[in-house]
Amino acid sequence: MSFVARIETRAYSRATEVLDRVVVAVLNLYPEKYRDIVEFDISRTAGHSGYEIQVVASELKNKVGCENTLDYIFGRFDERDRERLLNSLSRRLDQDCLFFIRIDKQAAFLDDIVLAREADVISVQVHIRQYPRCRLEEVIAMLESRLRAAGGGS
Repeated sequence: MSFVARIETRAYSRATEVLDRVVVAVLNLYPEKYRDIVEFDISRTAGHSGYEIQVVASELKNKVGCENTLDYIFGRFDERDRERLLNSLSRRLDQDCLFFIRIDKQAAFLDDIVLAREADVISVQVHIRQYPRCRLEEVIAMLESRLRAAGGGS
């Protein structure tokens, strides 16, 4: 049995961006009823040109919240993005059952969840657990099922 144990995100707020807007973009990935339990960590670093960059990381550990968040994200994708995900599941999943998605940060700020096609992204890591160990075929089947259900069975 596979389940979503944790969801982590990371986005960068560059010197030309408003930090609060990046936080809003990240929060828009979570269903509203779980947003108050999302943990944030904001750290500062410097980019190649010396300009300050703030790294906005979030984490949700609530099992039910994580399950609902994954379904929420899948349900917000349009049919084309769900199809792109279905065709790339094996490349987005590592040996430890860590599932990777890159979301368009600007679209997320506008409350639209789409797969990234540019470099300005929110990186999402979905930690999937299985006992006693990760079986990739089963996890891929679970993700496929959820993606198809999010699209109305397409």
